[in-house]
Amino acid sequence: MVTTRLHFADDARRRIVRGATRVARLVELTLGPAARTVLIERAPAGPFVGSTGYDVALNVELACPVEQIGAQAMRNVAWEVSDRWGDGTATVVCLAAALLHALDRAEKNGHDRRALTVAFDAEVAEVVAALTRSAVPVMEDDDLRHVIEAAAGGLDMSPLLLEAALRAGSQGYIDVVPAAETDALDVTQGFAFDGGWLSPSLDPSDKGRIVLENAYIVAFDGAVQSVDEIGPMLDVFVRMDQPLLFVATSFSEEAKERLGSLVRRTGAKIAAMRAPGEGDWRRFHLGDIAAATGATIFGDEGGYSLQKIRPELVGRTKKVELTAKDSRFDGGAGGLPELDFRKAQIHGDIARSRYLSLDRERHEKRLARLSAGIVTLSLGGRMEPERALRVGAAQRAVQAIKAARQSGTIAGSGVALREAGRALGNRSVTGRAFEALFRALSANGGAEAGVSPRDPCNLVVDVVHRAAATAASLVSTDVAITHPRRLAS
Repeated sequence: MVTTRLHFADDARRRIVRGATRVARLVELTLGPAARTVLIERAPAGPFVGSTGYDVALNVELACPVEQIGAQAMRNVAWEVSDRWGDGTATVVCLAAALLHALDRAEKNGHDRRALTVAFDAEVAEVVAALTRSAVPVMEDDDLRHVIEAAAGGLDMSPLLLEAALRAGSQGYIDVVPAAETDALDVTQGFAFDGGWLSPSLDPSDKGRIVLENAYIVAFDGAVQSVDEIGPMLDVFVRMDQPLLFVATSFSEEAKERLGSLVRRTGAKIAAMRAPGEGDWRRFHLGDIAAATGATIFGDEGGYSLQKIRPELVGRTKKVELTAKDSRFDGGAGGLPELDFRKAQIHGDIARSRYLSLDRERHEKRLARLSAGIVTLSLGGRMEPERALRVGAAQRAVQAIKAARQSGTIAGSGVALREAGRALGNRSVTGRAFEALFRALSANGGAEAGVSPRDPCNLVVDVVHRAAATAASLVSTDVAITHPRRLAS
């Protein structure tokens, strides 16, 4: 039988604060270049090395169910920041616990709750304004290097990450992946996809690569069941003796075979590829190809039939290369208004995916293809834990680079937060709470000699807002409801 237990007023809040504090003290160990190791049991698997605040918070289970509420709140806010930025999880837990302590102490000292809420909101707004005023735009390579060194956690990857950032530029995308052995940097310029030709039978040269110069592009949102459906359209290009790339969402086996037979028999410069990706992503990518090449999408939904093909509905590209695994377009004929409209649509897709990190990353790659290109950073290591640690640190650094380019940087290592808190004055409720990050980093050994770490302004501002919201919600607790549970042994 499950028995509900009620915990009231000071007892409930005291235990919640204690739970949040216990998590924060553990999480603070992961801060800074001299961070300690947090070894986490994962029976029956081997132990896991926690390298971020979220890693640690996720694995804390406290015996007291009320304390666990505080721990869970720290876990939730760490996840929010991790999902949004990939970094800052230890910072937000440290700050949220410090603000919670400050508010709890103020209530115990007799502050009216309503007045305290108004004062707290005003102080948070002042801190955010101070941080924003202190932001400096990223102008030089050294600015990025300082951001990378702060975000990478002291791992020796700064030169490679800086090169990736410079080669990707502000519009490109950096994809960090694990490698079997050594580190490598691969730059994919232009409009390229994973996923190549439809069938090797469409390669009359048998060289493993199809190259079409000054090719026409026909984009079809639909499944091709038979070559008879597209026969009239193909006949046009065979008679013109012009290169054609036909892109559709899918092809039947019969269509593949007959299309290959047509190419072999006539020597026509015709290639075909299935729109890259799976499910809805095929349509996204098909639309991107159409926008880049100036093609109109044929199909029932668009209202354009392949039976009535016209020159103004066909796209162009200077060169397209297809292999069995990938495809690359060079010099599409899409006009600036069409591309700008497509990029605006993708920005909307990114905004709608703000709570779905994988979808958001895919949309960001789409935008990079239309803008600058994709840089793939492969990171190796002697053992799997080392590779995972390096990849995780690099991914956090990449997110920090992007954030810094958007909003500029502020002094790192908790310095900007400390100065903003001090500016509130001695009579503030939460001023010293904003020094918590600086104190924790100092306890961990501070910054490395000769390094002037910089943090992205918008990341820190978001951390302040989320930490403040978490602290405010917990300090207002007057009753907690818990259920007895059995902890894993």
